Amino acid sequence: MKYLLYFTVITIVFFTSCINDNFSVGDNLVSPAARNILIDTSTVELYTGLSDSAVTSGLSRIFMGRYITSDFGTITAESYLMFSNPTYSSSDFGSEATVKVKLDSISLILKYDDFHYGDTTQVQTINLYKLKKIIELDDKSQLYNTSSVPADANPWVSYRFKRPTELSANDSLLEVRLPDEFGLELIRMMQAQSDTLDSEENFQRYFKGLRLSSGDTDNATINAFELGESYPVIRLYYHTYGVSSVEKSMDIKASATTAFSNIKQDRSGTLLAPLSLRNQYISSAETENKLYLQGLTGLYIKLRFPYINNLLKMGNFVKISTAYLYVYPVQGTYNAFTPLPANLALNYLDENGKPMELYVDGTTTSVQTGTLQEDKIYNKNTYYIFDISDYIESELGKFGVNSTTLQLQLSDTDKANTLKSLVIGDSKHAANRIKLVIYFVVYDK
Repeated sequence: MKYLLYFTVITIVFFTSCINDNFSVGDNLVSPAARNILIDTSTVELYTGLSDSAVTSGLSRIFMGRYITSDFGTITAESYLMFSNPTYSSSDFGSEATVKVKLDSISLILKYDDFHYGDTTQVQTINLYKLKKIIELDDKSQLYNTSSVPADANPWVSYRFKRPTELSANDSLLEVRLPDEFGLELIRMMQAQSDTLDSEENFQRYFKGLRLSSGDTDNATINAFELGESYPVIRLYYHTYGVSSVEKSMDIKASATTAFSNIKQDRSGTLLAPLSLRNQYISSAETENKLYLQGLTGLYIKLRFPYINNLLKMGNFVKISTAYLYVYPVQGTYNAFTPLPANLALNYLDENGKPMELYVDGTTTSVQTGTLQEDKIYNKNTYYIFDISDYIESELGKFGVNSTTLQLQLSDTDKANTLKSLVIGDSKHAANRIKLVIYFVVYDK
């Protein structure tokens, strides 16, 4: 269910214009005067919106961690993994074994992805919980940021770590040692050639998988880990001995098709606290003239231009030349740990709130892309710019249900695969104001 918070806009459109000398076009019979005009004070209505859910299965990464910000609240990510049955050597294990085997250790190994969100200098906790049920995809073969699977109440393993820097000796892997009893049990089953290890289905009934969670009081970073053919794995280290001793290892691979991440956002104590799935829009007037968007938490920005038809009152005929939308990030809401996204996307929202591609011309639609223009010297004139000339032209003369709404969000890749975020100012923000600049021509008889 979607509820829309409307607020009374008492601001009227003031047109600040630069008008050139009149000039004539046409022939001797029809000679209208034309004026070139620039306006940059059109009212833009803005709302922060919340989408229902985001798909987190089938991605190339999983997320784990906890990070607190004054703008977005407490963000917690945890991941769920199942594992394939181990493939073992008959010469090392079983009735045909020619050597004896001794366990050295067993570990869960994760490979850091290049994405993280938060303060990587802080020590944090990873807790591993054994699942009580196997992971099952829904009827669309998907799982979401709101999905979860029951797990044990107490952690199986807890481990404190700090995400390594690029200059660290081992800057790519996180290795969490598992109980030796688990490794010894696997060795016994392999030596007995147990049916438990014959198939993935049998093995997952024995070991249903893991939930990877942060510490309850952590305030560090949301880590992303690679999900693919090589990682994550449970690695069994052992050595064989007989004539000589040989160190070996065996990998038990995670199932990429069923892995997913649950991502929670506690907005208590923030300006976004009233936002919920029952109250899916909140006006910038209620959030101190700021708007919020973020990837997998489902936050986006809705825009309307309620008084655009006032342009038609400027003359007998109005033709849009160009229209640019400037979006300014609010200073102080981004830093090295939470950098600005490189690109934003702008598209339609239909009457049901479903995203659609943006009007380009009479036969073409497309998602508009705004690229970050960064002021790295003074950090004052950083913005995203969108050319919405054709959209504004198409909106002239539309009223009521015929007019449309725009959605501002991250690019498709960032929206579906990261927690990148952005805070922007509306047209009344003290310092960083959104701006619609329109160049148009007015023809008078």
